[in-house]
Amino acid sequence: MVPSPAVSPEKPIFPGCLTWILENQHDDGSWGLHSVHGGGDPTLMKDALSSTLACILALKRWGTGDNHVHSALAFMERNSGSLADSSQQAPIGFDVVFPSMVQTLTRDFRLNLPLDAAQIDAMIRNNRDVALTGVDRSNGRDAYLAYILEGIGSSHQARGNAMRFQRKNGSILNSPSATAAAVIHGHDDALSLGYLRSVLRTTTAGSNAAAGLCIHVTRIYGRTSVENFRLNIIDRLFHFFPVCSCFTY
Repeated sequence: MVPSPAVSPEKPIFPGCLTWILENQHDDGSWGLHSVHGGGDPTLMKDALSSTLACILALKRWGTGDNHVHSALAFMERNSGSLADSSQQAPIGFDVVFPSMVQTLTRDFRLNLPLDAAQIDAMIRNNRDVALTGVDRSNGRDAYLAYILEGIGSSHQARGNAMRFQRKNGSILNSPSATAAAVIHGHDDALSLGYLRSVLRTTTAGSNAAAGLCIHVTRIYGRTSVENFRLNIIDRLFHFFPVCSCFTY
């Protein structure tokens, strides 16, 4: 949900992404490259839920798409059981980013989500703690936290840690989502904004590629536990799958 510093903080700096969200909701109410009812992989429902929740948050932030939000909430209610399904593949950082989005929607927009409150509370209390403390401190913990900056918050410590991983192209670990989060939380330097604009320019030719920039769809999947997460693995994955998440979130 990157605001526009040049026009107005009440307008998105990447309006094309918001337009994409409004024009590309699936018939089942979800968003993403994957659609379960369209023949997609049924084990990727957590990604569909995360993508859909991110789009709900973007639409609420910019005050548009009420009908889209209504349809999306119905999708989430029908498929909320997947949150507790261990057979579902989850995007890296899901247990941190998803409850963070839930908290933002309930706190800032007073939106009642059709999710089991006890289940979400458990995710917030347990999974977030595990995700943030379970990474081997000597190998990749700080990089992991920088990569999931969108779910950590706006603390000075979190931003400072993330900026240690800013690359020469202006990105945080080649991640549009982490870079956008840094901009949202106050680190709006020319390099970061330039990176976001350049990635968006290179993907506008194809809607599938653009989708990865507009919602949580081009996630990196893996069954590796957080405890075994390693920085060299992150770098390899970033090299082959550099795009994830959403400029409007």
